[in-house]
Amino acid sequence: MRRFDVMLALALGCALFGFAAEAPAQAAATKASAAKTLATECRNCHSDSEVKVHANHRDCQSCHRDTAGHLKDPIQAKPTKAIAPETCLSCHASGKGHAKDANRMNFAFSEHNKAGVQCSDCHGIHNPKVGKQANVADLKMDNNARLCATCHQDVLARFSMPSHHPLREGAVSCTSCHQPHDGKQAALGGKTEQCTKCHQAVRGPHVFEHPPAAEDCTNCHNPHGTPNRRLLEVAQPMMCLQCHSVAGNRHGQTASTNNTQRITGAVLRDCASCHGAVHGSSIDQHLRH
Repeated sequence: MRRFDVMLALALGCALFGFAAEAPAQAAATKASAAKTLATECRNCHSDSEVKVHANHRDCQSCHRDTAGHLKDPIQAKPTKAIAPETCLSCHASGKGHAKDANRMNFAFSEHNKAGVQCSDCHGIHNPKVGKQANVADLKMDNNARLCATCHQDVLARFSMPSHHPLREGAVSCTSCHQPHDGKQAALGGKTEQCTKCHQAVRGPHVFEHPPAAEDCTNCHNPHGTPNRRLLEVAQPMMCLQCHSVAGNRHGQTASTNNTQRITGAVLRDCASCHGAVHGSSIDQHLRH
């Protein structure tokens, strides 16, 4: 009899364990079925281009709340207002399902967030192309420079100036230099480090540094475009004379333009005609070579 009791207890235990193990699986299946049903309901009114989303956005309720009321009264009851950044960041900042993007998300401290920019201002999550992209939501506009120009029109105009980075030519884009989601580079922070990623020939350290070049490339250059050669903010020789014409300035060196009159046959008489190593030199303290 005792043996029978033990066998019965074991049988009941196995049955209960199987039921407990099956419960989460059934719950997941029920949830998936509900999501599929909801997506089908949404497609009754919304086109595929409005409903199709990134694979990690499993169903409409991943972002939209109060969908039940919207289904009952589609005209008056809206599922939610515009998707707030907090909704997107619940996945894109924590790495939940988006681990590859997470290390680039510092949106809370970005210039865009401070200006009240919403994720949906730049990204279209309801886009037929999105399903083809594994990690990044598709932009509303194919060319991100044109997308950025919807707000930054003054910056785009600079790329039409005689000296400019080749953005219109397609060699670079805004995101080649700017990280729109992060506080550090949205306004091109860490400028010298950013510039020397491409312009490695001028990268220091040098034995004889040119302080403004080592400090910040934009002390002399405008990265978007200028009417002057070499992206200079001010034409030569006035660019150099802004610092080198006053005794006791931070460079400790003064300059005179008298000798520039003696340069004959030069198309442009400027400081760099003699001081060619303006970014720094390892052999000449006067930055001539």
